[in-house]
Amino acid sequence: MPPPVVTLRLHDVGREDRLRAWVEALGRVDGFARNLRTDALTSPEVLDVWCADAGVGPVVLGEPPASDVVVIARADDLPTPGALHRLVAATHASGVTHETRVLPCRESDQGPHQEPARAPSACAAFPAAAIDGVPWHAGPDETVDSLRARGADVRRLATAAVFVDAWPGRTAVPLQDGGDGSVPPYGHPAAVPTTSLHQLLVETGIVPPALAQNRGPRPLLTVLTRTQGARLLCLEETLTCLAGQSVRDFEVVVACHRASVEGSARVRRLVSAMPAWLRERIRVLDVDRPGRSAPLNDALDVATGRFAVMLDDDDVVTTDWVAAFAEAEARGPGTVLRSAALAQDVSPYVDDRADGPAPLEVGPARRVWPDEFSLVDHLWDNASPPMTFAVPRGVFDDLGVRFAETLDTTEDWDFLLRAASVAGATSTPAVTAVYRVWTEGEGSRHLHDSDTWTAGRQAVVDAADQRLALLPRGEARAVRALHQALLDERAEKFRFAGLNEQAAKDLVTVNEAVVALRARIAVLEERLKNQRRRRQ
Repeated sequence: MPPPVVTLRLHDVGREDRLRAWVEALGRVDGFARNLRTDALTSPEVLDVWCADAGVGPVVLGEPPASDVVVIARADDLPTPGALHRLVAATHASGVTHETRVLPCRESDQGPHQEPARAPSACAAFPAAAIDGVPWHAGPDETVDSLRARGADVRRLATAAVFVDAWPGRTAVPLQDGGDGSVPPYGHPAAVPTTSLHQLLVETGIVPPALAQNRGPRPLLTVLTRTQGARLLCLEETLTCLAGQSVRDFEVVVACHRASVEGSARVRRLVSAMPAWLRERIRVLDVDRPGRSAPLNDALDVATGRFAVMLDDDDVVTTDWVAAFAEAEARGPGTVLRSAALAQDVSPYVDDRADGPAPLEVGPARRVWPDEFSLVDHLWDNASPPMTFAVPRGVFDDLGVRFAETLDTTEDWDFLLRAASVAGATSTPAVTAVYRVWTEGEGSRHLHDSDTWTAGRQAVVDAADQRLALLPRGEARAVRALHQALLDERAEKFRFAGLNEQAAKDLVTVNEAVVALRARIAVLEERLKNQRRRRQ
């Protein structure tokens, strides 16, 4: 059976980098004859070069060529490397239209082949004959709605996803580097003027050390991604989120933790399917030491970024995730950078393939954690998912702070406290990530029992008690607010206690009055009986 001919039609072509990303994605759809149709403003000569490099057929600006499957997508969305292949394969095999869900998801999918909640159709594959009569300028939403109106079967492909910028409107802020082309200051926290430690030295009359010289160029972020090679679909989505970043000032260290030989090989194959620019920035490590922190520490050992941030293989970030950290660094270089995230419940969907579960959303994403970082709040409990805080190089390089390998849980909270206690934090309210909460089976909450989590929390709290912590400016107000809230709660308890005591006294008085009244009634009733007997 000859391979199907696939035509990709992009809708609302905008930025050139998005168009090029789609051409590269189409080039990764192996086993199909591929064509591109677009009315992009980019010169045909440039598109021809991109298509030739990707192994894609000629650019068609007029009527499309004869095709078996037509993929329609918004140009500003970016597919996962396997999304196009799965869409085309499922559509060609079944003759039924398939669409993907949108990342980060804010709507609920009902199941692998059931009618989804009306989230946007980011990308859809159609049997060519099914869309006869649908205008070629129609986007994926309009085309899907048209088919549904005709009574056609449109299925949501549960194991594929497309990342879309779900919170548009924020752009990267250029770094203020003084005009000399240098990167923002980084190094030992005592030497960076914006850190808590540096400011303490200045306020106490001690001359802070100078920044180390010979600071070569470094990327803004080193992204630390742990994986065991068992959730390749999730890892694919995570890396695709990175491929869609509006700011590319980052590198990635993927740490395969105690993965099988085949699992490690599959991770490397997945990385090789990423766009060329991203693939060149990913380093894959094999880590055999036990413990959740081991892969993170090995990744830190090879990190070259000015900041390090965790991004596990089951979480997703928006296209301006890196840009938000860049904006925060412009205001607070050398401090912990912290953004905001949403939480979303997901359940694992597993088919008969070996690439792990797909996360099916079982509810809308929601706000759980505060937008602003507070060290005082974090001394009580963790309120920052791992991908929302980036730790400065001065902490893990100059100070040698590492993730505690004695902890089975809460290692990210402990690391954050150690960093923020000396460096301080700079917050941005930008919502740049979705933290997936597995309802069953996959998350760390299911791998460890409640006793382990309790022990981990206690270990973090005990370690914090043994260290000095520098409260940033404004945190004293938070302490006073907590103290006042405690006093108010105490006063309220005393007030209620007084009311209860008075109510108890009043109840005794009422009971005594009731007893006396009953006795009086009994006397009166006895007199009434006597009177009645005398009258008889």
